Amino acid sequence: MQEQSTGNLLTGFQRGETAPFSILHTEWSNGWGGQGHRIILECIKVMALGHKVVIAAQPDSPLYNKALQSGIPVEPVRIRGNFDLLAIRDLCRLIRKHRITVVNTHSSRDTWVASLAAKLSGVPLLIRTRHISTPISTNPFNFVHHLADGISTTGEMIREELIKVNRMSPGRVMSIPSGVSLERFDLSKGDGSKVRREFDIPDHSPLVVMVAVFRGMKRHDLLIAAVGLLRGKFPEMKVLLAGKGTDSEAMKHLIAEAGLQDTIIAAGNRDDIPDVLAAADIVVLTSDKDEGVPQSLTQAMVMERPVVAAPVGGIPELVLDGETGLLAATGDAGSFAVNIERLLEDDGLRKRLGTAARQHVLGNYTDDIMAEKTIAFYQRLFTRKTDTPQQKQARVSD
Repeated sequence: MQEQSTGNLLTGFQRGETAPFSILHTEWSNGWGGQGHRIILECIKVMALGHKVVIAAQPDSPLYNKALQSGIPVEPVRIRGNFDLLAIRDLCRLIRKHRITVVNTHSSRDTWVASLAAKLSGVPLLIRTRHISTPISTNPFNFVHHLADGISTTGEMIREELIKVNRMSPGRVMSIPSGVSLERFDLSKGDGSKVRREFDIPDHSPLVVMVAVFRGMKRHDLLIAAVGLLRGKFPEMKVLLAGKGTDSEAMKHLIAEAGLQDTIIAAGNRDDIPDVLAAADIVVLTSDKDEGVPQSLTQAMVMERPVVAAPVGGIPELVLDGETGLLAATGDAGSFAVNIERLLEDDGLRKRLGTAARQHVLGNYTDDIMAEKTIAFYQRLFTRKTDTPQQKQARVSD
């Protein structure tokens, strides 16, 4: 059957048809972390709403393989740089093949090539998702972000930065935090005892958990320093580090330097994060920059775990200090130690914060909420783009 152009689809939408969107997500990174999890979960939930989805990812990357495992249509596209002509060609072919009506980019390199492919192919909607709070350069040569019809951010702080600093129209930018899967992070099914048995952690030993890729901005060194300050007062406390690279030689060296080999467990990458969180008494995230709304925190909170984190990126939207968790001073190991100690000494506070944390996530940060907001954003942008001149004149400007 002959492929139909995206232009034909656009006219179909303009006639008021309620056809589903056909969405292409692009990602150039070969890494795996919260961003990849977000793409996979968003695709699953948007497909459940009746829309078509395909992912373009680097061949044999973690995202490519996870998409295959999850039953999400995925195409291998090698992206070598910002102006990779072969990648642009391949994406144009995918756009025609899948009759794409929305291209949604996620990282810097794929944003360049996919944006150019989308414009060349006449795709109705081009969306850029900003996952982290790193500022976007205002250099005029960095024009690619202004090509998008809309920008989705993972936190309100990131949205406000784009509007104030990058002069994005408020109507083009929407905060859609990454949602947590209630099916996977089911409070009634997490088996913490299994994790404690695996690492010989007694039931009575307080357990502090941090789930994060071993990367500079996550500041594992701060947690190690905080544990050193607390060890004398809480000799039976254990700390479990889960995430890619946490079992690396570099991490083991940091732990050994602090003399905390008997206290800190470097567990490495784990597929049983719900069980890890169920085993925890407290969950900590020591990041000092570049965060949106971290999934490790929303996951812990929906499991009713009290959390301690620094007020960076979108974290203050999630962790309301003294209400849904505790905020420590950014980059301050002593402040993290004080807040962890406060929770270890107060069972009632841990219970109250954990309960409030779960309710906060259920009301604002679930995967269903994320998917519904995403489609509503697409629909709003599409309506604005296809308005007649008379409708545009009547519509309140951004």
